[in-house]
Amino acid sequence: MVVLSHTVHVVPAIVARVFYQGWIGVDLFFVLSGFLITGILWDTRGSNGYFRRFYGRRILRIWPAYLLFLFVVFCIFPLLKWSAGGPALSIPSDPLGAWVYLLMIQNLFGVQLFSSALLVATWSLAVEEQFYLVWPAVIRLASQRVVLPCLMVGLLVLPLIRLWARNHGFSPASIYVNPLTHGDGLLCGAIVALWLRSAKPKRKTLLLAGSILLITGLAAFVPIHPSHVVREYCSPLVFTSVALASTGLLLVALVSENLGSILHRAFFMNGTLSFFGYISYSLYLYHDPILRIVISNKVAARLDWPHTAHFTQFLLAICGIGFSILLAWISRKTLEQWALSKKGLFG
Repeated sequence: MVVLSHTVHVVPAIVARVFYQGWIGVDLFFVLSGFLITGILWDTRGSNGYFRRFYGRRILRIWPAYLLFLFVVFCIFPLLKWSAGGPALSIPSDPLGAWVYLLMIQNLFGVQLFSSALLVATWSLAVEEQFYLVWPAVIRLASQRVVLPCLMVGLLVLPLIRLWARNHGFSPASIYVNPLTHGDGLLCGAIVALWLRSAKPKRKTLLLAGSILLITGLAAFVPIHPSHVVREYCSPLVFTSVALASTGLLLVALVSENLGSILHRAFFMNGTLSFFGYISYSLYLYHDPILRIVISNKVAARLDWPHTAHFTQFLLAICGIGFSILLAWISRKTLEQWALSKKGLFG
């Protein structure tokens, strides 16, 4: 969904209206992350080496590919601009220094980050890291009867925080990339993880709750439907509605066998979707800069063999997506797999 959303400028207008909503994929990921991370933390919160194991494994999962990516952007691309010229010359210097990305605080510079040519997508990684910074301690120290109500209150308060931020001059970009104003998905995922462990609901209950949340979230989102949520921030409820729909989809997925064997196998156990899940982190990390380069006007002008720049950019986008998938698969099978093999170092 996110990859397709970054091709809206080169696809037909009717298709672009659908692809624009691909940003929802990030919010769906936040729900999944909040669910999985909270479950892992809760199940191990009484164990020895709790913090060491969690942070060690998160570092091995995220930082190798991320550091390689930053090295290419800040060290390799400047050399290309200086020595090779060509398409790389059209890439401006990043408005934020490398240290901002190393500290994972780039999302706190909303408008400046969105001026970046290659690193815009890393805002969600920063949100995740900031979540990891505080959430393990909360799970370790607080009881479930305290955490769950606080999460529910937080979910209700977030739209009010966004409304306050919008009315006090915060830019749409700043609201979009800040965990204090875009944390609905993480909270929803955490709520589900704790609810499953405390209430132990039956499968039919999960299916019913998931269906209700999915329908409710979509019903609330459709009247809002911002064509581009960053530039045209429409409603304080937009992130809440997407988070509710994503949570509903998660609950339905957990009991997808109840939907019938055909739908279960064709969608929820789909091999192609599983493959994209396998390479999802590196694909998300690499695809945006690749697409920005290959579908740039400068590249299209040089390769405009049918003398139709828009059609050329469309073909280049297909090539860029294919190359992104290939690069993500190579990264997953080499660097990331090697890093994950070291998990045992942290217990």
